[in-house]
Amino acid sequence: LFLDEVGELPLEVQPALLRAVQFGEIRPVGSDAVRQVSVRILAATHRDLPAKVQDQSFREDLFYRLAVLELQVPP
Repeated sequence: LFLDEVGELPLEVQPALLRAVQFGEIRPVGSDAVRQVSVRILAATHRDLPAKVQDQSFREDLFYRLAVLELQVPP
């Protein structure tokens, strides 16, 4: 699953993504049932996520789940 501009994800939606990443669980829109999923995630952003964690506009626990491998691309 490719998540483009994950740094733009609203704070209120981030817990759902964290649950999917951490536990492999999603709840489809309009459903009360939780489903297990198995996906690999590739996330990209132009935002400075460590700075967004510092100003509390991005969840620290989600950041650490997504930051398994960080590639630096030269400008």
